[in-house]
Amino acid sequence: MLRETVVASAILAAAVAAVAGLSGHFAIGLGIAAGLVLGSANGYAIAGLMGQSAPFMAGSIARLSVFTALLLFIAFVLGTSAWPVALGVGLAQLVLVAAGIRQGLRA
Repeated sequence: MLRETVVASAILAAAVAAVAGLSGHFAIGLGIAAGLVLGSANGYAIAGLMGQSAPFMAGSIARLSVFTALLLFIAFVLGTSAWPVALGVGLAQLVLVAAGIRQGLRA
């Protein structure tokens, strides 16, 4: 399921960047695409923290802090505001939910 999320997010990121580039909003599209790729790693981060038997609250705070720092860093590097990257991360979470629903329906 996690691999499907990464692949689907990467395909969606390429599509968003292409459409945004064609419409003249390449920086926003690149931010959303970067957020999609960053957000697709969230499932792996959760699985890694659960595998280490880390306390859920502490692990969640640490994971969200790291993802927020990366989000702000990516926005700074791209020279855009943070909202396109945050939107991409949110879209990646929707892709993760869709992959989970798809796996649940197959079971």
